[in-house]
Amino acid sequence: MVTLSLTGYAQDNFYFSQPFQVGPAINPAFTGIDDFLDIKINYRNQWAGFNDSPSTNYFAINGLLKKASTQSYKEYALRISNPDILDSLINISSSFKNNIKHGIGGHVIYDQQGPFEQISGYLNYALHLPIGYKTKLSIGLSVSISNNRIDMSKITLRTDPDEFYQQLIAQGGKNTYLDLNPGFAFYSEHWYFSYSAFKALRNSFSSDEILDYDKSIDHNLMMGLKINLNNSTKLLPSLYYKYNNKATNLWEANVKMMFNEKPWVGISYRSTNAIVFMAGVYVNNLINISYSYDYITSSLNNNVNGSHEIHLGLMLNKKDLKAPYLW
Repeated sequence: MVTLSLTGYAQDNFYFSQPFQVGPAINPAFTGIDDFLDIKINYRNQWAGFNDSPSTNYFAINGLLKKASTQSYKEYALRISNPDILDSLINISSSFKNNIKHGIGGHVIYDQQGPFEQISGYLNYALHLPIGYKTKLSIGLSVSISNNRIDMSKITLRTDPDEFYQQLIAQGGKNTYLDLNPGFAFYSEHWYFSYSAFKALRNSFSSDEILDYDKSIDHNLMMGLKINLNNSTKLLPSLYYKYNNKATNLWEANVKMMFNEKPWVGISYRSTNAIVFMAGVYVNNLINISYSYDYITSSLNNNVNGSHEIHLGLMLNKKDLKAPYLW
């Protein structure tokens, strides 16, 4: 007899050890937060050494439709004795309008866990609004289409096929659904706080009666601080929390240290009994790379070799040498 946990699989349960590298995948409000075209590739291999261990592949492109800008109205003003007066009169409204940003992007995630496979495509949009001297509010929304399937060739039966297995074969073992995922973020140069609700609205295109799909909402909280220890060193603590009333909740606290806006090292602890060691470098204003290793602190460590995650980022049209925003 074959026993499969089919209902729990379709809960979009992939995660990353470096959530700051995949911000728009956790909250669409982070789309376009940086003033350059951001291309990212991530690969995660979980429980290395375990047969058919979970793996996650991520590819994303995010950028801006409109960058924040400044504009003087003097050259367009009516002829008056002092054109600077006109600029001062409309300074508040023009400053607000010129600092609005529109972020747009998308990403694809392919997740594989033994015989289970999921591929998801996301389109993201975010509106970034200034709400204070150096504080902004971003409101984002992503639309995603996901397909779950079971690769029947990876299932080995120990007994003759039963009725459950025959139904699974007959119905194809797959489903497809559409999600709407809203989110918001408050942020400044030195801190951020964000919330998103994935699967806030879910509609099934096709679903097997056997392979059920999950409608419970994933609530994601991300927050972080940037502390300048001196002119060249920054301390970057952050927290990520994921809540779902039908799944095990996940939280992760990490701290990084960055030196001269280029190399960084960090460590985090995840509630799934894992300590994550990570390091990376912003090679120049075009390329950034990073690597993380999960050390499992539970008894599972006797059977597997931890998890590896590799990140490669391209930052096109980046004008300065500052590190990207999220940490």
